[in-house]
Amino acid sequence: MIDDTYLQASVRLARAAGDVANYCDSVEHNEVAERAWVTESGATLREVATDLAAAIGEDLVELYAARLAQIEQRGVAAALPDAFDGPAEARDAQTWFDLQLVQVQHDRHFHPDVAGLTKYDQLRHYAFHVAKLAAAVSGGLADESRRADVAERRLADTLLFGLTLATVMGQRLEPIPLPGR
Repeated sequence: MIDDTYLQASVRLARAAGDVANYCDSVEHNEVAERAWVTESGATLREVATDLAAAIGEDLVELYAARLAQIEQRGVAAALPDAFDGPAEARDAQTWFDLQLVQVQHDRHFHPDVAGLTKYDQLRHYAFHVAKLAAAVSGGLADESRRADVAERRLADTLLFGLTLATVMGQRLEPIPLPGR
């Protein structure tokens, strides 16, 4: 069962990575590009993260909050007296839109290097991350020891980029309750 779950997740993430890369490549060559290639990929990432977390018995929002904590503690901005507390905000989020806003704030405070890029350059950057996620999850299919990394980091990152892809394309997520909320 778990192998089938990883296989399905791997295939879906590979397709999403290809669609985001295809969008970037098409825009770069001034060819027709469909916005839905990216927004639907973002939805796929959110769904894959939700489904895979449920399959392995993990609380996706808690994994996401813990991942934000890891990232935020690495940065200088965490030392500010009024620093944004992404983990606390994530744990308080009730809807997909709430979580999207948490990610927007996190990116503004802890990733100014990426947030300051043009939207196109942000999207190209995210395309690399989505490809890395597809590779990591497929690695979990072939190597049981890599599944711990998927649970500890990659599921949260899959959710994170699922939120970020919506934001970079100007898509406001619906205020639909998060799983388990």
